[in-house]
Amino acid sequence: MNFQKDSEALERTLLETDQRIKKLEEHKESAKKVVMDGRLDNKIIVETLRRLEHNLDNLHKKRALIIKELED
Repeated sequence: MNFQKDSEALERTLLETDQRIKKLEEHKESAKKVVMDGRLDNKIIVETLRRLEHNLDNLHKKRALIIKELED
């Protein structure tokens, strides 16, 4: 059985992933500013930044897989 990849769906998913990465990057920068200003407890911000980094790493991996699939 031959399955044909859905390029449109992959392109759409890539766009959505890129948009999510952009939003998380903006949130990360905002959180870094909060740390610099000393407005919140550092433990809370450190945990937020750790989670953001984890999510960004996962999204970058997803993006790379989508791009690889589109190139194949």
